[in-house]
Amino acid sequence: MSWVYLTQLLEKVDRHSTFLSKLWITTFLIFRIILTTVAGESIYYDEQGSFACNTAQPGCENVCYDSFAPLSHVRFWVFQSIAVATPTILYLGFAVHRITRIEYKRDEQTKRAKRAGGPDRVVECTEKEEEVVEEVEVEEELEGEEDGKGKQHNERWRIKTDGLMVAYTLQLLARTLAEVGFLVGQYLMYGLEVAPRFQCVRDPCLNSVDCFVSRPTEKTVFLLVMYAVAGLSLLLQLSEIAYLGLGAIHDSLSGRHRPRSRCGASPARLALRHVN
Repeated sequence: MSWVYLTQLLEKVDRHSTFLSKLWITTFLIFRIILTTVAGESIYYDEQGSFACNTAQPGCENVCYDSFAPLSHVRFWVFQSIAVATPTILYLGFAVHRITRIEYKRDEQTKRAKRAGGPDRVVECTEKEEEVVEEVEVEEELEGEEDGKGKQHNERWRIKTDGLMVAYTLQLLARTLAEVGFLVGQYLMYGLEVAPRFQCVRDPCLNSVDCFVSRPTEKTVFLLVMYAVAGLSLLLQLSEIAYLGLGAIHDSLSGRHRPRSRCGASPARLALRHVN
């Protein structure tokens, strides 16, 4: 069931995102999720059990481990993955809801046109219906222009004509801020290496206690890999922000305009336009 849900999610991402966002999803799934669940668990499964301190004072070893790792690396990366993915999941839910509403309005408009009767009967639309029909018309025009103008541009323009650009930009910014926040937090909590020895001075320890971490080199390498994955993810997101910004500037300079509405046209003209 989980793989079916994942497949459906990827289909939605493919329909309502740009190429860079699809690349980010691939990076997120392969490098972050798989590394955390498979490699991370095997490296950190005995993290606390193998944390040894040179003391027999009851409770000292536990508080020293808590001081060494207030939040374990794996749990931190799980929280990071959830926080970074949440804006995209919320956006996809909103996108599916909006596209479903547009398709419903389009079907209703078609039925109204058929009920109007007569080739010269003018179809009147409400303001909301006109906006929805305009969006649908742009989408159909884009499908015809896709071969000539490039798939990536049409992906961005399709998001815009579906009325999703604001939501898409907001989720991208939220995702980027979450990525930056967790990168800074990871550096402040863990630094750039896992030291083999940790010196602990904390109650109820009677004096300074030396504690030793299992597989410090392996954990350091894995920590650096996760930094690299987060950096790659952040780079893709910043590139997409620049891509959307440059695209908006290009559209503004090239004078793109909304198409004429189908409202106010006769059903015969609508049918002819659809055939063409």
